Amino acid sequence: MHPHLPAARAQMHRTTTFATAHHPLWPHAQLPDGPRWAQAICRCGGGWTECAESRHDARVLARHHRRVADPLHHHLPGWASRIGPRACNADAVGLYVEITGHEAAWALADGIGDDDAPAHAAGTAATVGSYAAAHHGSVAGLLAATETIGCNRHADTVMVVAAPHPEGGWDITWTGDCRAYQYDPATEQLAQLTVDHTQGQEIRDHLAARYQNQPDKLEALAAPSDHVVLTSVGTASSDTVGHTITDGPRHRLLLTSDGIHTHVPARSIARAARMFSHPEASASRLTLAARYFGGRDNATALVVDPVQVLP
Repeated sequence: MHPHLPAARAQMHRTTTFATAHHPLWPHAQLPDGPRWAQAICRCGGGWTECAESRHDARVLARHHRRVADPLHHHLPGWASRIGPRACNADAVGLYVEITGHEAAWALADGIGDDDAPAHAAGTAATVGSYAAAHHGSVAGLLAATETIGCNRHADTVMVVAAPHPEGGWDITWTGDCRAYQYDPATEQLAQLTVDHTQGQEIRDHLAARYQNQPDKLEALAAPSDHVVLTSVGTASSDTVGHTITDGPRHRLLLTSDGIHTHVPARSIARAARMFSHPEASASRLTLAARYFGGRDNATALVVDPVQVLP
């Protein structure tokens, strides 16, 4: 639990239902005309939401969620995104929580390009990736997104997918330069959990020994190539994706697009994780920091807190 985040009360799963003009969970999918979609959402902030073909069915789902939702544990996510000077915001987030709250996953995707095609690919990948990862793990989630968007260099994206691991810790898979961090409030340490799949990072790895006493010179050589990604969702396979599982208890998780971590220093990312108790406030501060430090790209952050609920 984040130290500034108060423990949630046990009776927390209050729900709301409302009509919506399109399928609320799959807004990037092509759906036939027909049902009048309705949405049920839990107001606890944990992220559960479900859709139905009528308002009545949505209310039935909401009542079922209140009966079966786990009252002891849940995760509290929050996200923010800023378009910057780009013509299109090609960043997207995906959040999925199963009706009992026992299975959940989150994804952040960054479309490669500045038009509608990569934005659509990012939205589709994040939605599919989070849904599949909640049930089958983060690797399966990212590969499900690969199968969905296909290999199209004009509509491709990079992405990071995260899910709670059954034995503790976070289960994380990524392509390209989307990142995951974990902030430990006990030590006030920010740990980067992913390694960028970029040409710049490849240069750092290959020349690390030669320039071990000249880090500034190595950074000057590598930084101009940081925008060249070597893996993507559209070209991903089980051999090319990055994958890690953290040890120990889960702490605050931060997923970021390169519009944030390329410009915002690690100490400022840690400060945003430390100072703001609510994950949405922390995510919003990160997007503001990207603009403050001169970022001119889409900047998106998704922050997830594991929350202990008092009985």
